[in-house]
Amino acid sequence: MNKTFMSGYYQGVIETAPATLSAAKTEQLAITMTILHLRHAGISITSIHDFLVSDLHANERFVNKYINLNADELETIQAQVMAIAFNQELF
Repeated sequence: MNKTFMSGYYQGVIETAPATLSAAKTEQLAITMTILHLRHAGISITSIHDFLVSDLHANERFVNKYINLNADELETIQAQVMAIAFNQELF
């Protein structure tokens, strides 16, 4: 998978995130979705981390926090962020 495609995926999440999200929540959503997507594509965790931090300059604290979570945990975080966007209580 090339970096142009991976960058496009991340940027696509940023651009389509609900406008009601803060910049930090939008980045959190983009990071968790990109990690999950790239893992499904078979990209190594180290490569995902380096790509997000070095190439995209994503928030390293978020990347480090989420990089080792499993798919269910990442999807839960995504659902929580989206619930915030639509002012709904998820849990």
